[in-house]
Amino acid sequence: MNFGQRIRDAYSELCEKYDDPIWRRSRITQHVVRPIHRVYPRDNNTTSVIEEDWDTLIILDACRADLFEKTINLDRFDRYERRVSAGSMTREWAQHNFAGRELGDTVYVSSNPYISTIAGDVFHELREVWRNKFDDEERTVLPDAVSEEARHAHLDNPNKRLVIHYMQPHYPFIDRPDLRFQSWHPDEIVDGDAGGERPHDPWQALAMGLVDRQTVWEAYADNLKRGVNEVFTFAATLNGKTIVTSDHGNMLGERAYPVPIRLYGHPEGIRHPALTEIPWAVINSGKRRDITAEEIKHTDAIDSRVVKSRLQDLGYV
Repeated sequence: MNFGQRIRDAYSELCEKYDDPIWRRSRITQHVVRPIHRVYPRDNNTTSVIEEDWDTLIILDACRADLFEKTINLDRFDRYERRVSAGSMTREWAQHNFAGRELGDTVYVSSNPYISTIAGDVFHELREVWRNKFDDEERTVLPDAVSEEARHAHLDNPNKRLVIHYMQPHYPFIDRPDLRFQSWHPDEIVDGDAGGERPHDPWQALAMGLVDRQTVWEAYADNLKRGVNEVFTFAATLNGKTIVTSDHGNMLGERAYPVPIRLYGHPEGIRHPALTEIPWAVINSGKRRDITAEEIKHTDAIDSRVVKSRLQDLGYV
């Protein structure tokens, strides 16, 4: 496509959608905010998780630090602090932390398809719970399914570092089926800034004015509790040093810089504390594991249609 055609297409899109606030937010984020954040990130002290000291690393997908602190009793941990994530969404986080490495001393139990697409041939073993234990009714991977697979992984590999990636508190919210917007029909949308468009997730519904912030925050917190309750149960069976953390957070209408537009969910490439400040909670229990490295086991080929379907179930579009 030549430059003139691109200009004509851009003008046509502007004429059609200039009064759509969702469209304006998306374009400003993509063409102004994200490029500036990539050049001037404001938070250069990011954590490279694989270089940290741990035997078990537990990921709570999309858990912002303040949600964790307000929802979970921090006295249950031996130490707690905030860290800065290398990414504002799972794909970006995995790219920065794992892509291109050879981690023969690590087994990864994953509920998120992005780990497979970014780092499928990085670990001694990648156990894809999202592929074989996806709950079709809840449209996510439930916490107990992740723990069950992690137990088998640890028994089979007692001398490996273990990464356990729980999907919660990431949407879908297990106990709030009313906030599963994939099932909404555009005719049900009668107010807000939706313009007849169906929201894909609670963050977009919040941006459209279809739900309020407190409702989404409470559902977000309840989903975190579902995940953490399972984490504490499983962590009690492990020896060594366990870190409970997250890959990124979510924005619930906080304003970006340098353009003070409100952002929602976890857009890629945005450096904002709501997205990049993550919990870093330590549990020390018994003797440390004697870690050894072995060969990298390659994962089976992935059907792109299955990946796309699972990501859509999880609210990705």
